[in-house]
Amino acid sequence: MTSFFGDVWFQNSDDVGGGGAAPASGQGFTMSGDEMRALLKKCQDQRKLVREMQDTAWKLQQVTAPGNEPASRHAVYGPNGIKETGVYYEGHLRFQDNYFTELILRLEKALGMTEETDRQAAEATKKRGSLE
Repeated sequence: MTSFFGDVWFQNSDDVGGGGAAPASGQGFTMSGDEMRALLKKCQDQRKLVREMQDTAWKLQQVTAPGNEPASRHAVYGPNGIKETGVYYEGHLRFQDNYFTELILRLEKALGMTEETDRQAAEATKKRGSLE
């Protein structure tokens, strides 16, 4: 999948460097750590909501016609019918989920959360390995 953000960077202005120089290429965003954490929380909440809505989209795809007459069958299986709407809705929600997931990862990286978590996990693994 192609990145939603391409060369867009996110920079924490609270970093030791003082937020002065931006990365050499591309466009991006510079914001304070507090602003990033607030945006991160909003993105996580929105992604959670999108994932909950995916259940509804799946249910729309499972609908069957209440009767075996043309009007019911067309309402469910026809163009713009309930099943087709459910498939489109689910695809759109998947797109939104991917967008929020990438945005969350980039914000976490800019906040140093990902690297710190990885470093802590590596240290814990080394300690555990030396104890056994």
